[in-house]
Amino acid sequence: MIKKTAIILIGVVTIVSVLAAGCTFNVGTTTPSPSPTNTYDSAKGFTIKYPSDWVKDEPASGPLAVLFALPTNNATENLNVQVQNLSAADTLGSVTDAVTSGAQNYSDFKQIDVTNTTLAGNPAYKIVYTATVNGDQLKLLQTWTVKNGKAYIITYKAAPSNYDTYASTAQQMIDSFQIK
Repeated sequence: MIKKTAIILIGVVTIVSVLAAGCTFNVGTTTPSPSPTNTYDSAKGFTIKYPSDWVKDEPASGPLAVLFALPTNNATENLNVQVQNLSAADTLGSVTDAVTSGAQNYSDFKQIDVTNTTLAGNPAYKIVYTATVNGDQLKLLQTWTVKNGKAYIITYKAAPSNYDTYASTAQQMIDSFQIK
């Protein structure tokens, strides 16, 4: 009788777990910005589409290739692309270790998701987390890949209250990213 009860209990727990896995909040489906239609063509070897209401800024030097400010008028909220030259020994694995280690160094770091993915048709890695960055509580999504001796790192960051509002647009931008 105990064995039969245990089997039934395991079955019920499994069914509830499967059903609960499909119950989520409507996360990242609100898109107050128009779809990304403007194309940014970088001299650093990539293109990315962005919406007309996101302000583009191109730093003069350094690994930060472009920054797209969200229409929230909050300077810490943006999607940016970094391009870093790598040594011959660097791989997606070593870049993954460096990026995730850097994220874990922020205060209040809390990992939400980490997964293998693709970026511009290349094997890539993605992490979503919250942290305090320069005094601001943020939710961040970072996706990166390695190609032709360069690391391409895309970071979307926003206040937790704004993150889901612009997440769909940010993902469309990431999906539009192409390496030349």
